[in-house]
Amino acid sequence: MCGISCCYKCKANTNKRLLNRGPDHHSSLKLDDDVTLTAYVLHIQGNCKQPLSKNHKHLIYNGQLFHYPQVYKSDTEYIMGQVFQSGILSTARRTIGHGPLAVVIYDEEIDCLWFWRDYFGRRSLLICRQETGYLLSSVGDSCKEWIEVPACGVFCLKGQNLECYPFSGHEETCVKFGENLFDSTVISAETIQPPVLPLNTCTDTSEFLDWESTTSKFLELLSESVRVRDMCCKSPLSFTKDSLSDYSTRHCYCTSDDKCNVHEVTNWDVSNARVAVLFSGGIDCTVLALLLHRSVPEEEPIDLLNVSFGNYDSTPDRISAVASLEDLQKLAPNRIWNLIKVNVSVEELRCARERHITDLLYPHNTVLDDSIGCALWFAARGAGLCKDRPMISSARLLFSGIGADELLGGYSRHRGAWQNGGGLEGVLQQLQLDIGRISERNLGRDNRVIGDHMRDCVAPYLDESFVSFVNSLPIQYKVDFTLPRGQGEKVILRKVAQNLGLNSSSALPKKAIQFGSKIAKLEGRKEKGGDVCSRLSRKDQIT
Repeated sequence: MCGISCCYKCKANTNKRLLNRGPDHHSSLKLDDDVTLTAYVLHIQGNCKQPLSKNHKHLIYNGQLFHYPQVYKSDTEYIMGQVFQSGILSTARRTIGHGPLAVVIYDEEIDCLWFWRDYFGRRSLLICRQETGYLLSSVGDSCKEWIEVPACGVFCLKGQNLECYPFSGHEETCVKFGENLFDSTVISAETIQPPVLPLNTCTDTSEFLDWESTTSKFLELLSESVRVRDMCCKSPLSFTKDSLSDYSTRHCYCTSDDKCNVHEVTNWDVSNARVAVLFSGGIDCTVLALLLHRSVPEEEPIDLLNVSFGNYDSTPDRISAVASLEDLQKLAPNRIWNLIKVNVSVEELRCARERHITDLLYPHNTVLDDSIGCALWFAARGAGLCKDRPMISSARLLFSGIGADELLGGYSRHRGAWQNGGGLEGVLQQLQLDIGRISERNLGRDNRVIGDHMRDCVAPYLDESFVSFVNSLPIQYKVDFTLPRGQGEKVILRKVAQNLGLNSSSALPKKAIQFGSKIAKLEGRKEKGGDVCSRLSRKDQIT
């Protein structure tokens, strides 16, 4: 993972928050007077420096490719190699379906700037128009008019004129992106096919369901998705007393009566784990934790990061996390499972929101963005109590269950679509909508927030091969809303969890992080999730 920025036809202006995203290497490349490329690198797959330049083409890249020839030392070098073998547009076609990424390439010979995100938009990329040019960056701030680059195609910017090669079916999004931001926008007739199969919209309930072979294939693909992501991470973060002190200074440890939030972080235990799971105790993340156990060498610990606000040990997510941990310990008794309880007071929440989270969320600004973004920021910080001792996670790579609900009908709105007369056709329409908008609603925001802690985050449920398989399945494998909550959603995943022996989590209903962690109740305000959040305004923050 990296923090990247490009100043194109304007004065160099690099956001200081990029430093948190890439502690292993930092470099800037200035070309003439009006193009500057900057990268802060967090090494996950290989030790490759950025910006990477070759024959007047210059690359900065934030992401991970999971399938590329091992003759290349890193995925960054692979992308540059493909540029010279096949050209930039062909490289984009090859990379949008092989992992999370945001790519910027400046072709100095023709003064053209190329940029794109992967099909699901799992890595953040923002753009801001300046008086004479443009800024692109992994993170922005609330002082400029940043716009999220949509995950709808591949863009080529020359001067202030944009050409877009859209993903098939996303032409309208490309047109909307170009409005008022560029002097002209040309939508190419040369479209790019999505890297995943379309959703199976058949609702024939008489079709035979082969549960045994289908659950077996489901588990095989999800296991492989977890394995390849785990194999990419070579080492944990290294914490010394000095680096712990620096980490605590930059990541807002406020004074609090709770013993988890002490200033003396240099005396904290370090988990020594390479990987961690964002862990609510629900079915999505608990299945990932058990599959991760099958991939990680047994002598290595695995961290489970659980965040709670207010009445810490009585929040729904804390209760389910403890119960699911018991299942994991029974199934993998020789594994060291570090359940790190991240307890957040209202004082620390307000402090972190002012110093960090508001700028990281921008341009997202709703009540829902605030709740989810704050919860993820604290969870990803990985500092809390483990067996009543202060501990900080050393995990370089976090695993998230994002995508399971969108693919498998896990949200209450999916049941609502069925109950309100839409039937299975209504459920399919809602699934299609949720899958199609996941990049703009969730993933760029989440990447900005989580990456602020020098960690990368992967989403195994959004592996392209796994998504294609799930999309191909009849809807009856995913939902059966004649069954109650906790049974009728994500049916195939629940069957897999039961087969694996995860008895506690397999029957838990969906509990969104803002409710499961109790952050939505902490500040005692009655708001709707889609409302603009006043707390993300400078006026409403503490001074």
